[in-house]
Amino acid sequence: MRYLSLMIFGAILASTVSAAEYPDMVGLWSGDVRTVSSGEQVRNQVARGGGLIEQVKLSFSVDYQDDEVFMGTSKSNAPGAEATPVWGAIRSTGTQAVFVTSNGGRGQVWFKSATEFEYCFANQTPEAMSAHCAVLKKE
Repeated sequence: MRYLSLMIFGAILASTVSAAEYPDMVGLWSGDVRTVSSGEQVRNQVARGGGLIEQVKLSFSVDYQDDEVFMGTSKSNAPGAEATPVWGAIRSTGTQAVFVTSNGGRGQVWFKSATEFEYCFANQTPEAMSAHCAVLKKE
């Protein structure tokens, strides 16, 4: 009887987990972003006016998604900016995700609707650091 109860519980749990619906992230997402960054001399830029604050347009393209995992690229319209590869995973609740970038950045996503999410991102290297939060909309 105990074995049967465990099997039933396992079947219910498996059907609950596999029934999760993840947001469709494939496509182009964009929005305006205000970033704060250190520039090149991190140590001298912790006082007011020491960092660089910019407003840029960010485009995030999700090229592939398999259930809760996704891959794509991120690119801003800042001069000299190049596309950065991004890998991410959506939580089992389907309401949040985490991601990493090829240059060491990390971020978190909060889905607001099927066509909008809010996210925060931070990147730190020995040479510089930056952070921003924004809302992106699906085009």
